[in-house]
Amino acid sequence: MLQETIDRSYKIFAKYKPARPLDVCTNCCMTLEEESMLATLLLKDITPDQLAKYNDSAKPAKTSIDEVKYFLPRYFDLIGQFRFPSHSAELSFSRLIPFDKSEWTVQELELLKQFSTDFFNYCLTVYPIPAFNERIDSILIMLWSGGFDISNLLNHWQNDTGKESILHFRDLYRHGFNQNNPTKLSNSFGDKELADLLRHWIQQVDVKNVFAEAIEKLILEEVQLEETDGYELNLLYEQLKA
Repeated sequence: MLQETIDRSYKIFAKYKPARPLDVCTNCCMTLEEESMLATLLLKDITPDQLAKYNDSAKPAKTSIDEVKYFLPRYFDLIGQFRFPSHSAELSFSRLIPFDKSEWTVQELELLKQFSTDFFNYCLTVYPIPAFNERIDSILIMLWSGGFDISNLLNHWQNDTGKESILHFRDLYRHGFNQNNPTKLSNSFGDKELADLLRHWIQQVDVKNVFAEAIEKLILEEVQLEETDGYELNLLYEQLKA
């Protein structure tokens, strides 16, 4: 499903070409040769390091929309492999800021939503996330910062009670918030609005009941768990049932 969406993105955005020079700093962040290579390489041949250098370089407040759309399929492709094009996963979609819906077609907006849904659902089946030692809160912050609908993703999460999804929920519930100030995320990239949204979600009675039942089933079925995971899931079960 995710790969199909990525493949479709290459087709939908194929008509866009970036103007030259690219919206990137060539005084100190990239050389003119690197800018030229990035603009002329086949999109699928752009490496994670090349895209990260482009993504993390000094840039205008708003990148040209055609340039964003041109590179977006490669972003999707690499992110879908957990090869985040940035020094921090949370900043991977920084070129989408500001995310102005009026500049996208209906088909493009549907594709954006589909990618975020497919990618997040895929993340829920993989534990741990095999890059940067990232937790699920990093993924949520990345998508939130890119303007994606987090509430929609949380609805999907509530319907996924597989082992990996439960472990991600454990991470968010027990480690995702600042111990000294639980109204803030422990991840410094997270803002208050997202923290409020996530805290409200994990405190909903139906959400707590769904994951409490899933944890109980996991334990009763004696699914093999790391010692720390088993210990923390037992603690989390007591918290959810309190």
